[in-house]
Amino acid sequence: MKYAAIFMIVLVVIAAALGIYTLANARLQVTAVTLTAVPAAERADEFTALQTAMDQGALLGTPFTDTLPGTYADYSFFTYAFRLKNGGLIKAEMVEIQPMPVNGDVLCYTTLDSSQVNANLTVGAGKERDAWCVVLTSIPSTEGQQVSRSFRVTYYLWGIPRSLTVRFP
Repeated sequence: MKYAAIFMIVLVVIAAALGIYTLANARLQVTAVTLTAVPAAERADEFTALQTAMDQGALLGTPFTDTLPGTYADYSFFTYAFRLKNGGLIKAEMVEIQPMPVNGDVLCYTTLDSSQVNANLTVGAGKERDAWCVVLTSIPSTEGQQVSRSFRVTYYLWGIPRSLTVRFP
């Protein structure tokens, strides 16, 4: 009986140590992949939908300004692609990529489809996947390749929030 109790205590200590080690070493690796910059005129319907959503206070995504004045001729969409790699044993849930806005940025969303902004982005344990952050900005698309930005990537492991900062490019 005495050895069984000691054995159980040892098992609990090993399990706790393994859990702590797993959680402490679980990290999402984020790599900048590509930047695509297009004039908003090429995505006029999406621009109009975003402008209407901002006017009605119903924008899905993150606004950096209160309004979206002007027309699509005044704006560009910058689409930043990232590769997310989860080398840990726990899936990373609710991954979100947010730029630290620069002068001219109006809004952003973390998906290629502005109607799916609130979709839950998950990176499975030991898996990798691509993710995007779309920024609507007044910076001309011809200058897009020159725009260097920092992004805050947030995610949850076992319900515990984590974050990191990534520089693009």
